[in-house]
Amino acid sequence: MPQTTATADELIWLFHEWLAGTPLRNAGIAIIPIGRGNWSALTNATQRRHHPDLATTVARIEKQLRARFRLKD
Repeated sequence: MPQTTATADELIWLFHEWLAGTPLRNAGIAIIPIGRGNWSALTNATQRRHHPDLATTVARIEKQLRARFRLKD
């Protein structure tokens, strides 16, 4: 399955759609490029301390979205 290109804003919006029904819906997420269309999602350390499951949830969503989307140059 070919990957679709998406901007960082579109990826952040997708993360917030996935988190909409959880207590993590207001989590701050940043998308950073890591070369040739690859990307990674970062969260704030303070929010990770307040919500211990934030890192695992974001990692799970990131894995699913990275299989479908490349970061637009």
